Amino acid sequence: MEPMTTAQTLQYPRPDDRPRRRSRRTTLIVSAVVIVLTLVIGVIAADRIVDYTTEQRIADGLADYGEADVSVEGFPVLTQLAAGKLDSVHITADQASYEGVDFTDVDAKLYDVPTDTSRPIGTVDSTAVLPHSTLDELASEHANLPESMTFTTVDGQLFLKGSMLGQDLLVGIDPKADGRRAVVDATTIKLGSAEISVDRLPGFLTSEISDIVIDLDFLPAGLELTDITPTDSGLQVRLHGSGVSLQ
Repeated sequence: MEPMTTAQTLQYPRPDDRPRRRSRRTTLIVSAVVIVLTLVIGVIAADRIVDYTTEQRIADGLADYGEADVSVEGFPVLTQLAAGKLDSVHITADQASYEGVDFTDVDAKLYDVPTDTSRPIGTVDSTAVLPHSTLDELASEHANLPESMTFTTVDGQLFLKGSMLGQDLLVGIDPKADGRRAVVDATTIKLGSAEISVDRLPGFLTSEISDIVIDLDFLPAGLELTDITPTDSGLQVRLHGSGVSLQ
């Protein structure tokens, strides 16, 4: 065999060349991954900051109605703001007041919420409780109830409570949702321990407690009642609407 010349020897990489090249490639890959992760974390952090400030701005805008917790849902918020509307906003409040009417346990989901508050909200689904005191005020303004009768809930049923002949009088009523009205029909009358179905009584005795209509035109335009459920603290109303304006 011919001896290897110096020129031929230089044609072959030295044993320590390959590890160095692999090390450089590995370093470049790690650096690229770190840069990408840093950018992603930066975008997420910026989006969360915008999300928080947007929630605060909405809560501040609702301050006239009460103290609310606001959650802007969906990611990223930055692109939603750029499009001019938020996909979904969840609003809750222990107490709220609208047009002088008090509510409790407000839970509202708003969809397609424009950043321009002069434009209507796409869709609203919400529930809220009208306390007994609010029902009394609404009834006194929009219905002709017998004097001194007030709303109360007993064993999950709504009643009008009063007195007659020195005994407690309870009129069982069945509330129904009717667009932007709550319709209240009497079902039973309890006087002391005696209970009588309203159907068995002459009409002139029950005219004032039948077909009671409570007008809810104070609600934002576009909202309608879809369901009413008696609770211990009042009536829980479910509201739904499209193109709802708070202006």
